[in-house]
Amino acid sequence: MDLDVFWGLLDRSASVTSDQQERSSWLSSQLALLPPADICGFETLLNASRGRVNTYAHFHAAYVVCDGLCSADQFLAFQWWLVGLGRSVLASVAACPDALADVPAVRTLLAVGAESWPDGAWPLWEGLGQVAHDAFFTATGRSLDNALAVLGRVRVTDADPFSGAVWDVDSPLEAAVRLPRLWELARGMEEAA
Repeated sequence: MDLDVFWGLLDRSASVTSDQQERSSWLSSQLALLPPADICGFETLLNASRGRVNTYAHFHAAYVVCDGLCSADQFLAFQWWLVGLGRSVLASVAACPDALADVPAVRTLLAVGAESWPDGAWPLWEGLGQVAHDAFFTATGRSLDNALAVLGRVRVTDADPFSGAVWDVDSPLEAAVRLPRLWELARGMEEAA
């Protein structure tokens, strides 16, 4: 599977529905129609894509967006959510975590405030990490984990370890220096509430 097919599937899933569970089901059903090698390819590209935002700086940005409620497991689901927002959003945020301040979905979430988000509004998409596994089992009756192992790959189950320097994500000064636009947006929304 090449990158254009990978992103095309994600884009089409977003045009079908905005509901994450429905997107996951749609993606699984579409992937199950493909050859097993393409399903493995989707999983490989998904992992590579989310790996572009697996730094401590990106974790800090997720921590700010989620109002301090972001564990390592949740960060993995946040990374999948970013992938689900599309190729250009991922590229922008991969290059600069502070670019999250420009993402309409993030601006909307921060305007509402984390304490008011319904469960389905959290910027986490756990189901995206399962679509290739479900599709592979549907298509072959076998485990994708075993197929990946034969290829010398392993399933990603959490975002640890992050790459990059580590600092105090609870420090407003660190947030203001490292994520100035996102921090200002989050503070501004908080003060307006």
